Amino acid sequence: MLGVVLAGVVLGGGLAVPAHARTAHVPATAARSATDATDEQLRCLLDGVVTPPVPGAILTVTGPGRAFDGAAGVYELGGRALRSSDAFRTASVTKTMTAALALRLTERGDLRLDAPISEYLDRKLVARIPYGSRITVRQLLDHTAGLYDYVGDEKWFQYVLDHPDKTWKPMELVDWALRSGKPYFAPGKGYHYSDTGYVLAGMVIERAGREPLHRLYRSLLLQPLKMDRTYLEWWEPHRGPRAHNYLGERDTYDYNPTFDTFGGGGLVSTGADLNRFMRGLFEGRLFKSPATLRTMLRSTPQSVKAGSPYGLGIARLTATGEAVYGHSGFFGAFQIYVPDKRLAMTGTLTQSETVSKKQNSEFIENALRVSLGQAPTGPCGSR
Repeated sequence: MLGVVLAGVVLGGGLAVPAHARTAHVPATAARSATDATDEQLRCLLDGVVTPPVPGAILTVTGPGRAFDGAAGVYELGGRALRSSDAFRTASVTKTMTAALALRLTERGDLRLDAPISEYLDRKLVARIPYGSRITVRQLLDHTAGLYDYVGDEKWFQYVLDHPDKTWKPMELVDWALRSGKPYFAPGKGYHYSDTGYVLAGMVIERAGREPLHRLYRSLLLQPLKMDRTYLEWWEPHRGPRAHNYLGERDTYDYNPTFDTFGGGGLVSTGADLNRFMRGLFEGRLFKSPATLRTMLRSTPQSVKAGSPYGLGIARLTATGEAVYGHSGFFGAFQIYVPDKRLAMTGTLTQSETVSKKQNSEFIENALRVSLGQAPTGPCGSR
């Protein structure tokens, strides 16, 4: 399954394409035939995953000799067909972009990863955080700060469901975490995924960058990569249709997004834009130095020991025998990249209910198999 981790993956240099991964010359007719067959399989997978409770799915794949952009299902229950150009909430996929933003500020000299957060945050706030004086910016981004995760609090989750119109301030989310749970461990002594850390990271980024978070995303990430359909919800106006996301039978389209829109989530994007981000990140169009990407991808020993290799806002996985980097989000969004093949694959399933998670994982892994020229499992396996 896609969630199985691969230990010991090391990337060197500037992620140059190995000789065995370079596209060989094949007759044009044969190439078109193979491409058509692959597209048919990807379309089969899309159509197959849209079964209750999943209303719709989007898949975008780009790489050498490969381009697919498709959708299946509906934009909303009882509504029009879903289009591949429809945007969707990315939820925790945003974390990769937040970490990349922090690294852009690092390259600019405005932020130090190993500086204590007290250099950027109000000292009264830091004093309220357990071990606050010992937590570094890097530890917020790689989930080794030990901060209690408010998202894991069932009372918080139920409160969001019961108050869908509430406007949350970032500090309210931090306050909920501080009063609801104790640290999982002292800073640097373990690994535990924490949205609380990313809310604080968003605050750090604003202070270091001297601009609001949404403007920093736009100037340092979105504009350079021409991600014109991507925006930080609530803080920026919509940029085209956004697909309805469901939690079981609940349509969360009109939920106030501020419960998930500061650092750890909140960006709305499209499959095409997420592909631009992943390709820009890995193919040298975002950072000034290849060393910055290596810093981002280097999994912490704590996360490897915990069985979840994770760097700065990005996970390291194994799928179909390939080293894969990426992230998923609560609302069904995903983005992955296969460095050896220069292949980016992004999209969403518009259902967040637990029952859909297995469907999500199987769909992503099979789509990756097909995109890499391998046979998928299940009814879409024959060409």
